[in-house]
Amino acid sequence: MKKILLSLVAVLSAAIAFVGLPACAADENSTAINVYAPDGAPALALAELMYKNEDFDEGVSYHIVANTTLSSRVTAEDESKNADIIIMPINMASKLLNDGSRYKMLGSVTHGNLYILANKNTPELTSGNFAQNIEGKTIGVVNANEFPGVMFKTLLSEYTVQNAQVMQVNVPQIVGTDTTYDYFVAAEPSVSKIVGTPENEIKIVGDIQEFYGEGGYPQAVVMAKTSLIEGKGEFVAKFMDKLTSANSWLMSGDTTSDMILNAIKRHYPDPENTKPSFDNLTKETISRCAVDFRYSSACASVVKKLLTEFKNVNPQFAQEVGDEFFYSAQI
Repeated sequence: MKKILLSLVAVLSAAIAFVGLPACAADENSTAINVYAPDGAPALALAELMYKNEDFDEGVSYHIVANTTLSSRVTAEDESKNADIIIMPINMASKLLNDGSRYKMLGSVTHGNLYILANKNTPELTSGNFAQNIEGKTIGVVNANEFPGVMFKTLLSEYTVQNAQVMQVNVPQIVGTDTTYDYFVAAEPSVSKIVGTPENEIKIVGDIQEFYGEGGYPQAVVMAKTSLIEGKGEFVAKFMDKLTSANSWLMSGDTTSDMILNAIKRHYPDPENTKPSFDNLTKETISRCAVDFRYSSACASVVKKLLTEFKNVNPQFAQEVGDEFFYSAQI
């Protein structure tokens, strides 16, 4: 009889555990809000929130991932596996989340981190001499077929430069003694590493953001699930409000590079075996990353203009968007 009772207790315990565990897992998944950003300049926009472990009493979880994995975070057939909020390049958002049905753009979070480099003896470029000095020249661009290349070609079109040759280069090729190229285009944080190495004999000679005008251009944008906006509007408003202080926190004298780096590193998928994009995070580098959250209502027209320009340069690179792409609530 004793053995029978013990067996019954064991069976009942197992049954209770079996019923209880899924319920706990379901509750955890239903309350968590997953926020994704690519490593590099866009990750800086979340640094303060990650450093302070800001979860808005909503169980927010932050993830800093490789840029190449971003598209997979919004294209899973099981919608529960997609990011609730994600920072991504504007061209990628325009192609994957074009109609606003699943995601809407909350705002732009970085406004360009591309710079023109050349031999240390090369004269500075200005908006007044850009066209004249670039015409007929050879420019090596890091990621010439991606955002940097298309953005630079957009600039060439704006300034009616017709005969410049744009070629793909890698960061190690950018040295001022390489006469194959007249200029180079690269992004922060790589720029700081390049110009910070004296033997490269190279310097920054132009700011693509300044040449484009309009306070730079919306490069990385924040997209949120439409269902999240509709179901947790108060949280979304608080999240956007916190993003507005991102740059002031980054540039504060009380905020050290170690604070920023450690906050970002903690949120890599494999923190112990991932090399950070930043390893010389000075205030100057941060300022050139142009972190500045702007609500959709303030930048929608610039986004539309930029996407149209991108499409004119490369029809496969971006899609034009309508008003439904933007979250228009006034905060």
